[in-house]
This record gives sequence, structure tokens and C-alpha cells, in this order.
Amino acid sequence: MIQGLSDFKWPRPIGTDPSTRDSSKRCAFHKDHGHTTEACWSLQYLVEKLIKAGHLKQYVSSDAEGKSLPNITTLKPPGPQPWDNHIPTSRSTWTLQPHRNALILSLEIGDFDVRRILVDPGSSADLVQASVVGHMGHSLIGLENPGRVLSGFNGSSTTFLGDIILPVQASPVTLKVQFSVVQELSPFNVILGRTWLHYMKVIPSTYHQMVSFLTDEGQIDLYGSQLAARQCYQIAREAGTSQEDASPPEPSHTHDQ
Repeated sequence: MIQGLSDFKWPRPIGTDPSTRDSSKRCAFHKDHGHTTEACWSLQYLVEKLIKAGHLKQYVSSDAEGKSLPNITTLKPPGPQPWDNHIPTSRSTWTLQPHRNALILSLEIGDFDVRRILVDPGSSADLVQASVVGHMGHSLIGLENPGRVLSGFNGSSTTFLGDIILPVQASPVTLKVQFSVVQELSPFNVILGRTWLHYMKVIPSTYHQMVSFLTDEGQIDLYGSQLAARQCYQIAREAGTSQEDASPPEPSHTHDQ
């Protein structure tokens, strides 16, 4: 359907080694394996571009104010423009206000669609739960730098199982990130802290439920899920935590000892 549109472009080939990707998942857009069509960030990026160009109006729903809202829960890349160093507010009608939600993203990590990713500017470390690493097929034996301690201002501490480097795809940008593996991170699968934020030069906003960063193609905005944030809060609450904004069980202000 969309192949005949003037703004349609086939994606570049997937850059990772085919032998390391999940052969059971196939993407019709890339015509290759490794992830599903539904989880393809490149396709979502293109669809948002086509929606913005007005090509898919018949598939776009409208809110109560009559403004068009794409039926997609992620990313909104405008065309090339100067980096204005502020968070745009054009998506304010998409966000339920008022709220106190944490910023929860879904990103492709290591060719897997990983959900419940907390964006935490207060964390000095990028963390991944051990069960997530195992699900990706990586062994927890022989990880580098095991035994380091993650500690916070309230005196609690967690021992790292080790470090692992995984590719994190945020829309068109893929960055190899060194994660510290922890045994338990519930209700989150991953926490992206200042290391990822600074390398990506990301501006995060919990209020607008989005992160923004600049690429050669212009400004990219990735949107969080308020539903996922509230689910994380509920999971944490049922587990006996008393925190009110879905912050991690381990303190977000961390340092290594």
C-alpha cells in the first residue's frame, strides 16, 4: 500500500551479523530476519513521516479537539531543522495531564524488542536485568567486572553480576552501550542512565513523556508509554514499595564503590 507513495523509501540493510539475529522473527520492511515487522523502528519512523506529509489521513484517528493523532505509540521525526534546544509541545494532546509518571520507553536492544525501559537521568549507570540478558541468549558466566557494588544515598546496595555490551537502537541511531547486569531490577527490564543520555545527547522530559535528540536527518522525538509507567508503578506497589513515581527499587542516584 505505502510502496507507491512519493516519500516511500526502502530501508538500509540491517547492520548486525545475520548469524547473531533471531531467525524466527522476520521483517517484511527490511526483507530480513532479526525482528518482526511490528517491532521495526525504521518502518515506524517512515510511517510517522508519511503521516506528517499527509499521505495516510484515512488511517489516522482524531481526538476530541479535532486534531489528527497517528495510531502509533512511538517516535515523531520532523524534517531537517535547527536544533532549538527545547522540548516541543506539539504532542501535549497525546499525554494525559496532570501526571507524575516516570518516562518508560520501548527500544530494540540486541535485536530484541525490550519494553519497560526506565529513563533515569539520576542514575550514573546503565542497568539491565539478568533475566533479560539470559532471554537474549547470553551467558551470565564470564561477564567482565563482576562484583562491583551499586550503592545509593539511602544506604542500600546491589552487587553487579558483571558488564555486557549490547546495541541499543533508538529510531535511526544505534549505539553500543555497556550495561551493568543486576539480578533483580523489577518492575523494569532496563534502566538507561546518564551514560546513554549523554552519549546520545538526549533531552529527556518526564512531563512531556518523551526524549529528543538530533541526527543528520533532523530532530528525533521518542515517546514513552504512560500505561507502561502506571503498570510499573502498580507492580512496584504490589511488591511492597512505597515510591510514588515508579522509580527503581535500587536508588537512582548511584556510584561505584
